[in-house]
Amino acid sequence: MRHHFRNVLALPTVIALTAGATLALAGANDTSATSSPPAIPAAAPAEASAAAPADAPDDFIRDVQTWTTTSDAGRDYKISVALPANYDESGAAYRVLYVTDANAEFGIAVETARLNAPGTMVVGIGYDDPGQGFAASGVRRTLDLTPTEITADVPTGGAPEFLDFLRSKLVPHIESEFHADPDDRALMGHSFGGLFATYALLHNDGLFDRFVIASPSIWWDDRTILDMEAAYSDANDALDARVFLSVGELEETTSGFPMTSDMTNFARTLQSRAYDGLELGATVFPDETHLSVIGAAFSRGLRFIYAAPGTEVPGTTLPEAQDVAPQIVIQPSDAEVGEGATAAFTATATGTPEPTVIWQTQLPDAGDWVTIPDAVASTLTLDAVPASATGTRYRAVFTNSVGETATEPATLTVTPASEEPAAPSADDLTDDNRGSVTAPATVAQGAPIDLSIGSDLAGATVEVYLFSEPTHLGTLTASSTGVVRAVIPTDAALGAHRVAVYAADGALIGWAPVEIVAAPSGGATAPGGNLADTGTDAETVAALAIVASLAVLLGGTAVLFTRRRREAETTM
Repeated sequence: MRHHFRNVLALPTVIALTAGATLALAGANDTSATSSPPAIPAAAPAEASAAAPADAPDDFIRDVQTWTTTSDAGRDYKISVALPANYDESGAAYRVLYVTDANAEFGIAVETARLNAPGTMVVGIGYDDPGQGFAASGVRRTLDLTPTEITADVPTGGAPEFLDFLRSKLVPHIESEFHADPDDRALMGHSFGGLFATYALLHNDGLFDRFVIASPSIWWDDRTILDMEAAYSDANDALDARVFLSVGELEETTSGFPMTSDMTNFARTLQSRAYDGLELGATVFPDETHLSVIGAAFSRGLRFIYAAPGTEVPGTTLPEAQDVAPQIVIQPSDAEVGEGATAAFTATATGTPEPTVIWQTQLPDAGDWVTIPDAVASTLTLDAVPASATGTRYRAVFTNSVGETATEPATLTVTPASEEPAAPSADDLTDDNRGSVTAPATVAQGAPIDLSIGSDLAGATVEVYLFSEPTHLGTLTASSTGVVRAVIPTDAALGAHRVAVYAADGALIGWAPVEIVAAPSGGATAPGGNLADTGTDAETVAALAIVASLAVLLGGTAVLFTRRRREAETTM
């Protein structure tokens, strides 16, 4: 026979999300904690553990012992143990409450336990970083408390190893060094800590008997924790634990994450499973945010999980679910992209039933909103946007059986593609800025011309122009010796010219005079009027000329192809 639930929700309706700002997820992405404490292979015995020094963050909490230890995964932890009042190893063993995020929440957990659950030993798992608060351990907690790895600026997905550390090292040590009851262990966590506690609940194997799960970050990795629960349900009929779930009413209106609806939906899912052995409580605390709710969540959570069997704890029963109109969670943001690039807008909303979404657009000159065909996903993607689209506005409209809600509009700005730089003027070329560019005195029409710009510019990308009428000879890259090779147009005017070289930013490097002569009847010559050095001696050249003449006499055609390859770099 399945166990009947004990459920909670202090509010008469399910609280849905409204417009969000950034959730203060307890410094989850803080990268300020960059130094690691010295690793100590194992926790020091409790008898030998010195009390925290006078300037330690938790020194004001009485009867606390602290030490550092290292997990098998090589992660360092600071362990803090707060003993109950009148701790006595000769009497009954003490139940133990394990608390994540000890850098920020150990103090409130200890005092809340002493007031609401006397006789409880509290074990805080934190990090040996200076100062209190989530910021002191943001990077490390994000790794330890998240169950799956995602692409992020900090390490993620270390919950399996963290749970193994608790199971194989920390819990056995606590129970060997303190008068702890191995049959009464509880785990309490908030935010990412609540996410980890949920993960531990589904991978428990008898490690913990009670759970306080406050404001769990169920949204993590596309709600992957819900997939884990579904897989657990497929394989198990029992979930033997006493669990209290909670969240603040205002978390959805101040977070940008569906904290409240995620928690209440998860609680109802657990309720609907009718797991054997599960005693479930849950509540939404009115007028509380993600951080202000911590004290209330811990207090009621401890009273619920430690209540005597059969005792009703006020404010711990879920009401029937009610339909709720769509509430915006994430508003679309303005986007600025280059011409021809891809623009994307994202919006999300919650509601019961789950709302559908369409996207609409409004032209820069205002007017009616027009529905975009087939745009029915939370992200609207626009490919190859033209410059003319700048100023266009977009919004998402969410609808369910209760009502319809539109997001704030987001504006698209398109930066036109860069135009070709204006041709330089011949008036800019003076004797004062001639520079160190050198060129052959003469060059034939259609022939290559080698320009020396100096070895200090080896590998540089430059622009080469022929004057007087500026003709762009190309965007070229200097060789390892500082030489760039351009080609004179076949229709270039005969006579005196100047060839100028400019840096990529348009600054003049220098220029040199050159005389363009008519191409010889046999084809263009190499720079300087001489044959290009191909490694062929004069006798061989003469022999080749005789062979070519014979071919002409025999009615054949000799064709000389000169292929040259150059690479040009362009910028958008």
